[in-house]
Formats: sequence, structure tokens, C-alpha cells
Amino acid sequence: MSESVEHNFLVGIFGENLDNNKLVGQALGAPGTSSDIQFYNRLDAELNQVFCALTPLKYPDKIKPFLQTLVLTNIHVLNVDLNIDLNSIIGEIIVGIDLFHKLFDTRVLIVISGITSNNEWKLSDFRIKIKNILDTTSLKDTEIFNLRIKEDYNNLKKKIVEIGLASQKSNNDINVITKILIDHAFSVKGIGTVILGIIKEGRVDTGQMLELIGYSGSNKKVIIRSIQKHDRDFKTAIKGDRVGLALKGNISANEVSRDNILTNQGIYKSEISIKAKVFINQFFKPKNNTIKPGDGIQYSVMVDLRTTPCKFIAGEEISPGNSGIVNLNFLKPLYHNGSGLKGIIADFSRFDNKLRIIGYFIQILD
Repeated sequence: MSESVEHNFLVGIFGENLDNNKLVGQALGAPGTSSDIQFYNRLDAELNQVFCALTPLKYPDKIKPFLQTLVLTNIHVLNVDLNIDLNSIIGEIIVGIDLFHKLFDTRVLIVISGITSNNEWKLSDFRIKIKNILDTTSLKDTEIFNLRIKEDYNNLKKKIVEIGLASQKSNNDINVITKILIDHAFSVKGIGTVILGIIKEGRVDTGQMLELIGYSGSNKKVIIRSIQKHDRDFKTAIKGDRVGLALKGNISANEVSRDNILTNQGIYKSEISIKAKVFINQFFKPKNNTIKPGDGIQYSVMVDLRTTPCKFIAGEEISPGNSGIVNLNFLKPLYHNGSGLKGIIADFSRFDNKLRIIGYFIQILD
């Protein structure tokens, strides 16, 4: 079968009702890998396209899988249940989706599910409430779909293809740095260590030597033994593909986590302390209504899938809705390809009806 027939669409599904999220996921693919994130995968024969859909299972109790699902995907679907009023959970999801839309140019769709003959009378007002909230963000022109019958799910799938194709760019440049984010790793008898992940940049070929970065010691060199996409063997995979890669090298599965990135040798550099422009989300409510560098408060940051505690050491005070220049110190090193770090600032505590997404930072390079 041709390796260039279909495109791959990475879709994040977010909402308070996990059963409704499951229905959207199953419309896009068959259930696959499941941990704190549930994957759905399918090569759709009718549309001749590949869907890889993810939904966080531990959210809202834990925010980390929610943020990691946002990172792994570039089309974000907010699934709002008509039977549940708009609340702080939906508010936090909207803040996260809005942040990624502004920072990474992701695409967004809103769907209303749980529609029945008993509650459809409130659908019109519900749509207006959602639109009024979206109007306070960068998502004000986002389309809102009703999900009720099978045809609605088919139309949503076609819309995902439409906006996905419109945003995809050619990725055949062999000089683009390879960057693979790893979501799972395991051992296979007779094969060795296998990682599952998404190619965020560049491409990967069988026989290629890459580097696993993200260790306290030296990085580990591996050779790509084989490549699989949706249970088929390939010689090459490109940006947007979710892949299974068999690795050859001195590496065991228990040494690999989401903290690691698979990339070209000698490219990435580590940072433990940086100067950055920090933006604080307008809906976040810090103590005393401002964030003061040097106050000793510890936050968490996420760059790609890697997380670490962080402190604001020195710099400008920042109030919600504003930005400032701050010196950040990380407990664990973070990595970039020379273009600087760009990441999310959050509170990783359990959900208690308060917004945990604080803002984002962009490194200032000398």
C-alpha cells in the first residue's frame, strides 16, 4: 500500500463528560493505548485519512494529562455536555485551548453533546452562553457543532479533515530537525525496546541514528530498527504521524518516559536558568493580585511533554493579563533546538474549582 495516500490528523478531545468524549473518540478511531491518556486510531477507508484522537482520562483531578494532550495534538475539540452547566472545569479547558491557539496556532472546534428531546429546548440559549465566553478569548470565531445523530459525528469528522488540511504544510525537507515526542514505551520479546510517539517536526527513516535526550547523564544514541504506523510497516514517517519505533541500542523501556525527546544528534541544548518574557493569564488570581519574582513560590512548567518545578528568581512584577521580563530557575533541565524554550506555567495541584493554568513563557536569547 502506498505510504503517501493519507494525511494524519491529531485530535485532542476535552470535556467534563468522559462518556461523551469516548463517543467522539470512537467516531474517529478504535480504542488503542490507554493510561492517563486514551488514544483512538483509525485509517478511515471512506475518507482515506488517518485519525489519531486523544482524550485525558485523569482530568480534571490531574491537569498534567490535559496539558500533555494539548501538546501532542494540533486540532482541539471542546465537548460540552448540554446536561451540565458551564462551570470551572469547562472554563479551565477553554483557557488551555485558548493559550495553545495563541501560542502554537492550533485549530479549535466546539461541540455540544448530550442533546435529547427533553433538553433541546435550552440548546439555543446554551449556544449563546458558550459564544459569549468565547468572545472574551482568541476563539471568538470558533464553529459550534451540535452532536446528536450519527450524521453529526460524520460531519464533525469531515470538518476536522477540512481544517486539518488547510493548516498542514509540506514537510519533505530532509534538513528539518527531527523531533519525536514519546507518549509510551515498552519491551517486545524478540524485538526489544519500542516507543510510541508523535513526530512533531521533521521525519524519521529506518536505519537512522537518533539521540534520546532528557537524562541527568549523557544522552543515549539509538538506531531506528523499524517503523510502524497504524499496524503497517513503513520505511519513513513524517511530521504529524503517530509511530511505533523499535529501537536498537543500549536502552531499556523503563529508562524511557515522556521526559525524553527523540531527535538528531548534537542539536538540542539544555537550560536550567533562563531570562524569559512571561505572560500571566487574565483569569488567574495570584496571591495579592500580582506575581512577584523572588517570593519563593514554586510553580510548575511544561516544555513539550517534560515538566519541572520552577521559581521566579528576579524581574518585573506581573499582574493578570500582562507580561513582564523574569529570570526563571528550573529544578530539572529543559531542552530546545537552539530557538529557545517556549512553555506553559501551571499549578499541578488537584482540582478544587480554581484555575490552575497560570500563563506561558518565551525564552529571551542573548
